[in-house]
Amino acid sequence: MRGKGLLPAILFGLVGMVVAGVAVGFAAGHYTSRVTTVTTAAAAAPAPATQPTTSVDPTVAAGAHTFVQFACAQCHGALGRGGVSPDVPALTTVGRALTEQQLTHIINHGLGESKNPTKPYMPVWGEVISGTQVHDLVAYIRAGLPAVPDTQPVAIPQGQGPAVAGAALYVRDGCINCHGPNGLGGVANPLSPDKSIPPLSGGGFRHDFPTDKAIAAVIRSGSVIGRAPIVSMPHWGGIIPAQDVQSLIAYLKTLK
Repeated sequence: MRGKGLLPAILFGLVGMVVAGVAVGFAAGHYTSRVTTVTTAAAAAPAPATQPTTSVDPTVAAGAHTFVQFACAQCHGALGRGGVSPDVPALTTVGRALTEQQLTHIINHGLGESKNPTKPYMPVWGEVISGTQVHDLVAYIRAGLPAVPDTQPVAIPQGQGPAVAGAALYVRDGCINCHGPNGLGGVANPLSPDKSIPPLSGGGFRHDFPTDKAIAAVIRSGSVIGRAPIVSMPHWGGIIPAQDVQSLIAYLKTLK
């Protein structure tokens, strides 16, 4: 790993995320079904309460899972309702105002004040997220970001030490999408000096970021190293709480 090339690129994914698209959209269908009471030969079971079950269009459901996978909620809020930062819009309103083409372009090319590390910056997802995932994500937000079963973000363990919490944050906040499992890297970034997103483990990373302070600084400030489709790490300052930053650092220090 070249130390000089690693610094700009590392800033990309450490959580990436998110914010895939500043908005996205399509439509979702809703259907209802009823619970059927089953009677055995021996005796009739008590009839359960009849509760309609909502079925979500598969494309919208896939978009909801992508929304969680790429940590969109970490910047745009749960179900895209905002409230995380005054600089990050709620997708519930933006998704209706922009076209599918506009939202797709934002996801692929990023958005925000790239030169101001004190302001959140949405990363360039074009080289990381697939066209199908973008399509599904747009459909989900255009459908109004409905609640979809089994799309809760990874739970963060409490009282088990910062490294354990950091391992969960690494997944929940999307770092794993760009820096790989266990920070091993390997995600392509063709226009960067190293042609890939650098790992968060190994001698190259420890050389470029030898202290907790250096790692914390890169998480907060991010690094925008060029125009799309080059992948750049977003500015996480004001998004990730200080305690979570320290937990992420504790986890990274456990890697090889």
